Amino acid sequence: VYGQLQTGWPRRKRLTEIVPTGGSAPRGQHFNGGDPPSVDPEMLEAVLQEFELAAPLRGARLIVELADSLVHFDVAEGDFGTQSDRQLQSIAAACMAELLGDSASEYEVRWSLQAGERHLLIAALARACIATLATAAKLHGLHLESVQPGFARRWNSIEWSGKAATSVFAVTSGSHAVVTCVVDRAVCAVSVGPWEADSDPAAAEHTGGETLTLRTVSTTLLDERAARLLASLGIATTANPDFVLVTPDATAVAASSRWVTIEAHAEAA
Repeated sequence: VYGQLQTGWPRRKRLTEIVPTGGSAPRGQHFNGGDPPSVDPEMLEAVLQEFELAAPLRGARLIVELADSLVHFDVAEGDFGTQSDRQLQSIAAACMAELLGDSASEYEVRWSLQAGERHLLIAALARACIATLATAAKLHGLHLESVQPGFARRWNSIEWSGKAATSVFAVTSGSHAVVTCVVDRAVCAVSVGPWEADSDPAAAEHTGGETLTLRTVSTTLLDERAARLLASLGIATTANPDFVLVTPDATAVAASSRWVTIEAHAEAA
């Protein structure tokens, strides 16, 4: 659990920040089936209690960014321009039912109609996660304002003007990545899963006679995912798409020159 406590008026100000031990950003767990994932209630409670030491929480807004590794993503293609919101919700639910099987009822399904109205980006969040957050919010007198995947926040923060008509947009959360193909500002395909290759053994720093290994992660697997995603849509890399990577720690990523790398938490306090 990673958290920030901010004031919202008259100017936003970061009061305190809680980072997991041994890292600079939240790291999600992989979910490949079985029971739906959930937030650790004890860890969440510990974070909220620490926040209460800095400022009273009662009446504050709780805005939650859920690690993408705890979320299922899918993209549906069709002629959605004439569909109502209820019909789109039914389509999204049917897609997730096909993906998740009998456990689909344990997820809350959300969707976003993309530009051009030909693609529906779908996300499924475990109801157990939301229930844990709601319980903790009630206990501390917080208003649970929103729960959204980290990918959604990163996507909304990108300025797409000036980008190529076709782009690859990737967001990492720990060792997990969401990789999408964006055509004319519409997410047309998505691939999720591990992205970290082995750390670069040559990246080392000598200090006082000791060698400290610096963890520099190669994006080889990310490049492979991007290539497969483009190929699935019949798009050749010679089309010169833009490659945008949003990651919590750009200094620890050995990205190829094709990627424009953006710090996930680079906003001012």
